[in-house]
Amino acid sequence: MKKLMFLFVLVLMAPVLSTTQALSHEFIVKPVQMQAPVGHKLPFSVMSAHVFMVSEEIEPLDQMDLSLVKANDIQKLNLKPNDMLLTHDGVVELKQEGTYLLAGHRKGMIWSQTTQGWKQASKKELQGVLSSGKYEKFCKTIVVAGQPDEGYKKILGHQLEIVPLGDPQQAVIGKDLRFQILFDGKPLSTEVYATYDGFTDAPNTYAYFTEADENGVGRVKITHPGTWMVRVQHKLTEPTEDYDQHVLRAVLVFGVN
Repeated sequence: MKKLMFLFVLVLMAPVLSTTQALSHEFIVKPVQMQAPVGHKLPFSVMSAHVFMVSEEIEPLDQMDLSLVKANDIQKLNLKPNDMLLTHDGVVELKQEGTYLLAGHRKGMIWSQTTQGWKQASKKELQGVLSSGKYEKFCKTIVVAGQPDEGYKKILGHQLEIVPLGDPQQAVIGKDLRFQILFDGKPLSTEVYATYDGFTDAPNTYAYFTEADENGVGRVKITHPGTWMVRVQHKLTEPTEDYDQHVLRAVLVFGVN
């Protein structure tokens, strides 16, 4: 598996050039803390950001689903728009000890590039279409109440999903964490980007880059304590009457002590 560690920032120029700023936002669920006492009511925010983690636009509420997952218990969550911070906010109660997943899905939205600029509409509705895509996003955020358990490894069945192969709570600075990338439940070899909160204020910039191998396994070296994000993307070039390609993104957010 080919792996590169950049000593300086890695700027993702291709996505910036090939899509608008709005399309390249990452869909992130960020709690105010990654670990809390049992019974704690934990506030969180849903963000759309180029800079990890400062929200830059507010996602359409009717295009999002968010759940709190503990083992086989799945609780749908309510959100309230925060126009000042450009987020959707909520609160979850961590009633049991162990590891939880805050799981989010931003449904697919179609954007088309035309001779008159970018439009949120399918290509069949527009004139002068140069390209069009359906953009769909997934997020999982690991939070812990009291002592962690093996809840971090639960597979949710997202079409594109990142699954830790070791407990991030046991991460050691300077050591690798392994992650498996799944598409439709099967291993996916793809590029993997990672960064941590506060690494930079430059848009679309990551601290680490690697490639998942033929088994969909990528290794990320943990270089700093704090809140981390691992991010992947997969494109399906299967044109329909509405769009030319389906672009899926997934992120995994977790804390490192």
